[in-house]
Amino acid sequence: MTRILVWQHGMPPLGRAVAALGVFDGVHLGHQALVREAVGLAHVRGAASVVVTFDRDPDQIVAPAAAAAQLLDLDQKLSLLEALGPDTVLVMPFTPELAATAPLVFLDEVLLDAMTPVSVVVGYDFRFGHRAEGNVDALVRYGAEHGFSVVAHDLIALDGAPITSTRIRRLVAEGDVVGAARLLGRSHRVRGTVTHGRGAGAGLGFATANLSTAPYSALPAAGVYAGSVEVDGSRHPAAISIGVPPMFPDATDDFEVHVIGFDGDLYGAVLEVEFLQRLRDQRTFTTTAELTQAIAHDIARTCEIAGR
Repeated sequence: MTRILVWQHGMPPLGRAVAALGVFDGVHLGHQALVREAVGLAHVRGAASVVVTFDRDPDQIVAPAAAAAQLLDLDQKLSLLEALGPDTVLVMPFTPELAATAPLVFLDEVLLDAMTPVSVVVGYDFRFGHRAEGNVDALVRYGAEHGFSVVAHDLIALDGAPITSTRIRRLVAEGDVVGAARLLGRSHRVRGTVTHGRGAGAGLGFATANLSTAPYSALPAAGVYAGSVEVDGSRHPAAISIGVPPMFPDATDDFEVHVIGFDGDLYGAVLEVEFLQRLRDQRTFTTTAELTQAIAHDIARTCEIAGR
């Protein structure tokens, strides 16, 4: 059973450990391989396995205007990391104070305060400390002085290019959710809270849930998608609309989901929407009847793709 702990000064140390360090913003195939390497090495070394990550993208603190869209929220990230089997996931609250911490101070007062590392596994381009001044070379030197080894994990390549969160975000932004899923090792998912929308879908005979997402959520490009959503413990196919439909230019809803086969009240619920395949662009229709026919076709295609 994996423990989820939030780091704080003075917490009981975790003892001898192999630590995997990183933001792990997508927990994509490359991140998964890195964490599994740390878990395996911990078994060999007779130590605990600890994943050390942050509660947010550091750029949200140091450069909020330039922070990237996020492939996961914190709860999703922790759930995916937990599934990889480490003994502990240690969450570092990323604060302005932590951002201002010098690299060696970070290692002294955070890493060594939390555990006695026997080995540290990081990505080859891992950076840490104030202005990301610390790098793998500095970590290797520090480890040599403090009795732990450093494993710099190479990037994993797929389809002729490295798997990176930046590459996945680009695919999502382009609407290529199938391509993104290949690199993630799962379908891209976005969580949102159901709020009151404009009610246009219900007027057409297709009730939709309007979702409000957290800041920085990585929504796909505008269009209509086939997907699925879990409601009350059951997974339903879902036809998803991203962006303002041209037929309703005054609308403010830009993330709407028609949950196929569900007829209950979803207001206030938090839904995790899975994007399986892009169906079409948003477009203008000549008549309401033509729009209704297109939506019915989208729903039928969604059921085919989602396997219902």
